[in-house]
Amino acid sequence: MKGKKTGGRKAGTPNRHGEKRKAAVRALAQRLAAVIPDAFDGDAHAYLMAIYKDPRQETAVRIDAAKAALPYEKPRLAPIEPPRASDDHIPLVERLKEYAREEAIEGSGGNVVELIKPGERDDRPPSQRN
Repeated sequence: MKGKKTGGRKAGTPNRHGEKRKAAVRALAQRLAAVIPDAFDGDAHAYLMAIYKDPRQETAVRIDAAKAALPYEKPRLAPIEPPRASDDHIPLVERLKEYAREEAIEGSGGNVVELIKPGERDDRPPSQRN
C-alpha cells in the first residue's frame, strides 16, 4: 500500500548513528572540561549571545558577536513582489484628462463644448468656434 509505513524504526526511536555521535560529543566535551576548567558549557550560539549581551565587553566585540548570531535568531527577509494595480485602477494620465474635461464642461456655463484633441485641426469657421 502506498503511504502506509511497513517495518523500520518506530516513530520517536533515535537513530543508532545519531546516538553514537552524541555520545562521542559528550565524551569530548568532558575531556575538554578536564583540560579547560572554565570552558563554556553551551553551544556556539549561546556563547555568542553571552558575548553580545555582556556590557563589560567592548562595543566592537559585542557588535561582531551579534552579527554572527543574527542569522540564527531572525530569518532573512524574503523579497516580495510589489503590489500590482487592480483591474479598476485608472492611470494618472487618464484621470488628469478626465478632470480637464470635467472642468471644461463646468466652465462652459451650460453651453455645449466640443473638445478637440491636441494636434487636430478645427475646420469650422471662426464664428462657429467657442
